[in-house]
Amino acid sequence: MNPFEVLQLSPGASLDEARDAYHRLAKEWHPDRFSGSEKQAAEAKFREIAAAYAAIKKGVGPNLNADTRSLDSAEPLSRAAGASQAEKTPADLLSEAKNAVVNRQFDAAIAMSQYCFQYPQFAEDARLVYAVAIEATSSDIKAHTRAYEEVIRVNPNNKTATVKLADLYLALNMPARAASMAAKAKLLGVFNNSGQANSRASAQEPAGVLNKIAGFFSAGAKRG
Repeated sequence: MNPFEVLQLSPGASLDEARDAYHRLAKEWHPDRFSGSEKQAAEAKFREIAAAYAAIKKGVGPNLNADTRSLDSAEPLSRAAGASQAEKTPADLLSEAKNAVVNRQFDAAIAMSQYCFQYPQFAEDARLVYAVAIEATSSDIKAHTRAYEEVIRVNPNNKTATVKLADLYLALNMPARAASMAAKAKLLGVFNNSGQANSRASAQEPAGVLNKIAGFFSAGAKRG
Protein backbone atom coordinates (compact mmCIF):
# COMPACT_ATOMS: atom_id res chain seq x y z
CA MET A 1 0.00 0.00 0.00
CA ASN A 2 1.31 3.43 -0.96
CA PRO A 3 0.21 6.00 1.69
CA PHE A 4 0.14 8.79 -0.88
CA GLU A 5 -2.23 6.81 -3.09
CA VAL A 6 -4.45 5.93 -0.12
CA LEU A 7 -4.85 9.63 0.63
CA GLN A 8 -5.28 10.34 -3.11
CA LEU A 9 -2.15 12.50 -3.20
CA SER A 10 0.80 12.88 -5.53
CA PRO A 11 4.23 11.95 -4.05
CA GLY A 12 5.18 15.63 -3.91
CA ALA A 13 2.17 16.68 -1.80
CA SER A 14 2.79 18.99 1.14
CA LEU A 15 2.14 18.01 4.73
CA ASP A 16 -0.79 20.44 4.82
CA GLU A 17 -2.27 18.70 1.77
CA ALA A 18 -1.82 15.34 3.48
CA ARG A 19 -3.56 16.63 6.60
CA ASP A 20 -6.47 18.04 4.59
CA ALA A 21 -6.83 14.81 2.62
CA TYR A 22 -6.76 12.78 5.82
CA HIS A 23 -9.53 14.85 7.44
CA ARG A 24 -11.67 14.69 4.30
CA LEU A 25 -11.34 10.93 3.85
CA ALA A 26 -11.63 10.16 7.57
CA LYS A 27 -14.93 12.02 7.64
CA GLU A 28 -16.12 10.24 4.50
CA TRP A 29 -15.22 6.77 5.83
CA HIS A 30 -15.92 7.21 9.53
CA PRO A 31 -17.55 3.97 10.77
CA ASP A 32 -20.33 5.92 12.52
CA ARG A 33 -21.73 6.76 9.08
CA PHE A 34 -22.27 3.09 8.16
CA SER A 35 -24.17 0.09 9.45
CA GLY A 36 -24.31 -3.65 8.90
CA SER A 37 -21.75 -5.23 6.61
CA GLU A 38 -20.77 -1.81 5.26
CA LYS A 39 -19.58 -0.78 8.72
CA GLN A 40 -16.85 -3.45 8.73
CA ALA A 41 -15.56 -2.29 5.36
CA ALA A 42 -15.63 1.31 6.57
CA GLU A 43 -13.66 0.40 9.70
CA ALA A 44 -10.97 -1.25 7.58
CA LYS A 45 -10.82 1.75 5.24
CA PHE A 46 -10.72 4.15 8.19
CA ARG A 47 -7.76 2.28 9.70
CA GLU A 48 -6.00 2.30 6.33
CA ILE A 49 -6.47 6.08 6.01
CA ALA A 50 -5.18 6.69 9.54
CA ALA A 51 -2.19 4.41 8.95
CA ALA A 52 -1.36 6.15 5.67
CA TYR A 53 -1.40 9.58 7.28
CA ALA A 54 0.70 8.34 10.20
CA ALA A 55 3.17 6.78 7.74
CA ILE A 56 3.59 10.00 5.79
CA LYS A 57 4.10 12.05 8.95
CA LYS A 58 6.53 9.58 10.48
CA GLY A 59 8.48 8.89 7.31
CA VAL A 60 8.80 12.39 5.93
CA GLY A 61 7.73 14.99 8.46
CA PRO A 62 8.08 18.69 7.67
CA ASN A 63 10.21 18.03 4.58
CA LEU A 64 7.42 16.17 2.80
CA ASN A 65 7.11 18.74 0.01
CA ALA A 66 10.71 18.16 -1.08
CA ASP A 67 10.42 14.39 -0.88
CA THR A 68 9.96 12.35 -4.03
CA ARG A 69 10.03 8.86 -2.55
CA SER A 70 8.77 6.19 -4.90
CA LEU A 71 6.10 3.58 -4.41
CA ASP A 72 8.74 1.03 -3.46
CA SER A 73 10.24 3.23 -0.73
CA ALA A 74 6.88 4.35 0.67
CA GLU A 75 5.27 0.93 0.70
CA PRO A 76 7.32 -0.70 3.52
CA LEU A 77 6.74 2.37 5.67
CA SER A 78 3.00 2.10 5.22
CA ARG A 79 2.95 -1.62 5.81
CA ALA A 80 4.82 -1.15 9.08
CA ALA A 81 2.42 1.54 10.24
CA GLY A 82 -0.59 -0.56 9.28
CA ALA A 83 0.76 -3.64 11.05
CA SER A 84 1.50 -1.63 14.17
CA GLN A 85 -1.98 -0.14 14.14
CA ALA A 86 -3.63 -3.52 13.70
CA GLU A 87 -1.76 -5.02 16.68
CA LYS A 88 -2.83 -2.26 19.07
CA THR A 89 -5.92 -2.56 21.23
CA PRO A 90 -8.43 0.30 21.63
CA ALA A 91 -6.97 0.86 25.12
CA ASP A 92 -3.51 1.25 23.58
CA LEU A 93 -4.78 3.72 21.00
CA LEU A 94 -6.66 5.76 23.59
CA SER A 95 -3.56 5.95 25.78
CA GLU A 96 -1.52 7.10 22.79
CA ALA A 97 -4.20 9.65 21.90
CA LYS A 98 -3.98 11.12 25.41
CA ASN A 99 -0.19 11.28 25.16
CA ALA A 100 -0.51 12.92 21.76
CA VAL A 101 -2.61 15.71 23.29
CA VAL A 102 0.00 16.23 26.02
CA ASN A 103 2.68 16.44 23.33
CA ARG A 104 0.52 18.76 21.21
CA GLN A 105 0.29 16.22 18.38
CA PHE A 106 -3.36 17.02 17.88
CA ASP A 107 -3.87 15.47 14.44
CA ALA A 108 -2.65 12.12 15.75
CA ALA A 109 -4.88 12.49 18.81
CA ILE A 110 -7.90 13.15 16.61
CA ALA A 111 -7.21 10.12 14.42
CA MET A 112 -6.69 7.69 17.29
CA SER A 113 -9.54 8.97 19.44
CA GLN A 114 -11.98 8.79 16.50
CA TYR A 115 -11.17 5.12 16.05
CA CYS A 116 -12.05 4.48 19.72
CA PHE A 117 -15.54 6.03 19.41
CA GLN A 118 -16.99 2.67 18.38
CA TYR A 119 -15.98 0.95 21.63
CA PRO A 120 -18.51 1.80 24.40
CA GLN A 121 -16.07 1.28 27.26
CA PHE A 122 -13.67 3.84 25.76
CA ALA A 123 -16.15 6.19 24.08
CA GLU A 124 -16.37 8.81 26.85
CA ASP A 125 -12.62 9.29 27.22
CA ALA A 126 -12.13 9.11 23.45
CA ARG A 127 -14.78 11.79 22.86
CA LEU A 128 -13.17 14.01 25.49
CA VAL A 129 -9.70 13.61 23.96
CA TYR A 130 -11.20 14.41 20.56
CA ALA A 131 -12.95 17.52 21.91
CA VAL A 132 -9.76 18.82 23.51
CA ALA A 133 -7.84 18.26 20.27
CA ILE A 134 -10.54 19.95 18.18
CA GLU A 135 -10.53 22.91 20.56
CA ALA A 136 -6.76 23.18 20.16
CA THR A 137 -6.75 23.02 16.36
CA SER A 138 -9.87 24.95 15.36
CA SER A 139 -11.19 28.43 16.06
CA ASP A 140 -14.76 27.32 15.28
CA ILE A 141 -16.65 27.62 18.57
CA LYS A 142 -19.57 25.67 17.15
CA ALA A 143 -17.24 22.77 16.35
CA HIS A 144 -15.92 22.87 19.92
CA THR A 145 -19.48 22.84 21.21
CA ARG A 146 -20.52 19.88 19.08
CA ALA A 147 -17.48 17.92 20.24
CA TYR A 148 -18.21 18.49 23.93
CA GLU A 149 -21.92 17.79 23.38
CA GLU A 150 -20.91 14.34 22.14
CA VAL A 151 -19.09 13.76 25.44
CA ILE A 152 -22.30 14.66 27.29
CA ARG A 153 -24.28 12.36 25.02
CA VAL A 154 -22.10 9.46 26.16
CA ASN A 155 -22.04 10.54 29.82
CA PRO A 156 -24.43 13.35 30.83
CA ASN A 157 -22.46 13.81 34.09
CA ASN A 158 -19.01 14.39 32.64
CA LYS A 159 -17.74 17.35 34.69
CA THR A 160 -15.20 18.64 32.21
CA ALA A 161 -17.65 18.71 29.31
CA THR A 162 -20.34 20.29 31.50
CA VAL A 163 -18.08 23.19 32.49
CA LYS A 164 -16.78 23.61 28.94
CA LEU A 165 -20.29 23.69 27.49
CA ALA A 166 -21.45 26.29 29.99
CA ASP A 167 -18.62 28.53 28.82
CA LEU A 168 -19.16 27.74 25.13
CA TYR A 169 -22.88 28.45 25.34
CA LEU A 170 -22.04 31.81 26.88
CA ALA A 171 -19.71 32.53 23.97
CA LEU A 172 -22.46 31.57 21.53
CA ASN A 173 -24.94 33.91 23.27
CA MET A 174 -27.11 31.02 24.46
CA PRO A 175 -27.65 32.06 28.10
CA ALA A 176 -30.46 29.61 28.86
CA ARG A 177 -28.31 26.64 27.87
CA ALA A 178 -25.33 28.13 29.68
CA ALA A 179 -27.42 28.52 32.84
CA SER A 180 -28.61 24.92 32.56
CA MET A 181 -25.04 23.64 32.28
CA ALA A 182 -23.91 25.89 35.12
CA ALA A 183 -26.68 24.48 37.33
CA LYS A 184 -25.61 20.96 36.40
CA ALA A 185 -21.99 21.84 37.20
CA LYS A 186 -23.11 22.89 40.66
CA LEU A 187 -25.00 19.62 41.16
CA LEU A 188 -21.92 17.69 40.06
CA GLY A 189 -19.86 19.39 42.76
CA VAL A 190 -17.88 21.77 40.60
CA PHE A 191 -19.18 24.66 42.76
CA ASN A 192 -20.10 24.86 46.42
CA ASN A 193 -23.38 26.20 47.75
CA SER A 194 -22.19 29.80 47.61
CA GLY A 195 -21.31 29.48 43.95
CA GLN A 196 -17.55 29.42 44.46
CA ALA A 197 -15.44 26.88 42.60
CA ASN A 198 -14.32 23.97 44.75
CA SER A 199 -10.55 23.75 45.16
CA ARG A 200 -10.30 20.53 43.19
CA ALA A 201 -12.31 21.97 40.31
CA SER A 202 -10.18 25.11 40.39
CA ALA A 203 -7.10 22.99 39.88
CA GLN A 204 -8.66 21.20 36.91
CA GLU A 205 -10.31 24.04 35.01
CA PRO A 206 -9.13 27.51 33.92
CA ALA A 207 -10.08 30.08 36.55
CA GLY A 208 -11.61 32.42 33.96
CA VAL A 209 -14.07 29.77 32.84
CA LEU A 210 -15.14 28.99 36.39
CA ASN A 211 -15.49 32.67 37.28
CA LYS A 212 -17.78 33.30 34.32
CA ILE A 213 -19.98 30.33 35.14
CA ALA A 214 -20.04 31.22 38.84
CA GLY A 215 -21.81 34.43 37.84
CA PHE A 216 -24.97 32.38 37.38
CA PHE A 217 -25.08 31.83 41.14
CA SER A 218 -24.83 35.46 42.22
CA ALA A 219 -27.80 36.71 44.19
CA GLY A 220 -30.72 37.69 42.01
CA ALA A 221 -28.98 36.77 38.75
CA LYS A 222 -31.48 36.07 35.99
CA ARG A 223 -30.66 34.48 32.65
CA GLY A 224 -33.13 34.04 29.81
